[in-house]
Amino acid sequence: MQRLTFNPPGVIMTQIHQLFQLQKLDTEIDEKKKRLGEVLKAQKEPPALLAARQRAETAAAELQKWQGKHQDLTLEMGGVNAKVISSETQLYSGKVTNPKELTDLQQEVESLGRRKAALEDEVVNALVKVEEAQTEKTAADEVFTTAAAQWEKTSAHLKADQNELALALHKLIQSRQSKAAVIDAASMQEYEQLRKQKHGLAVVGLRVNMCLGCRTTVSANKVKEVDEGRKVYCGGCDRLLVAL
Repeated sequence: MQRLTFNPPGVIMTQIHQLFQLQKLDTEIDEKKKRLGEVLKAQKEPPALLAARQRAETAAAELQKWQGKHQDLTLEMGGVNAKVISSETQLYSGKVTNPKELTDLQQEVESLGRRKAALEDEVVNALVKVEEAQTEKTAADEVFTTAAAQWEKTSAHLKADQNELALALHKLIQSRQSKAAVIDAASMQEYEQLRKQKHGLAVVGLRVNMCLGCRTTVSANKVKEVDEGRKVYCGGCDRLLVAL
């Protein structure tokens, strides 16, 4: 990478400090963008809420199924009872005298009786299933209501965070534009290249003799040059150093 030379030293020092201030802004912008991405991602409904909703929907469907089944069986049993009464009335009315017709009626009454007994068992079983499904639906609805209420609170906080971060980013970006406008094009080009190569961190502080970018010890000569306001790069991470 081409490294630029500036003159006089006072101008270099000013530019380095301008870049350092720009770096601080860019670091803050990057952090806020990352946080904003996390906030936006977190606004998707959590697995617990999705599972609670699915459980409630399944419970409602199960209850509806058994209520329908119970209703159908009850209606069918009503029809069977009506047929039993009709057939028994006809059988014992004395109006039917033909032996074959009497036998057929007797068999029909017996068949209807068996069906009635079976239906009674099915109706009882369906009623038990309805009660079980109602119990499950009540429990599932309670879990879902609680999860939905919790998510509503969390979502409200996330939306507030989103708005706050968006506003802060808007202000930071405006400030960055102002600071970047006073830095010469060549320095900005080098800075942007370094930012891409060094994971967003192009300019780092030098504290005593330590690079705060990679924690490498910097030689005494380089420390002296940094203190003098010269353009110096860390031997460890190749970032631009600025005296703190």
